[in-house]
Amino acid sequence: MDAVRRADTPVMAKQVCGELGMSQEPARSEAMRSKLKRLAERGWLRKLADG
Repeated sequence: MDAVRRADTPVMAKQVCGELGMSQEPARSEAMRSKLKRLAERGWLRKLADG
């Protein structure tokens, strides 16, 4: 959550992975995207219309 809060602009899953020091390979970024999507569904994050 802190990685997303610190950003001044919308972030992508790969950017969050990089901020957390995780690998940015497709499998890891897709897993992160799934987690971020769940947080958005629960109201913890806001997902913009363009992704």
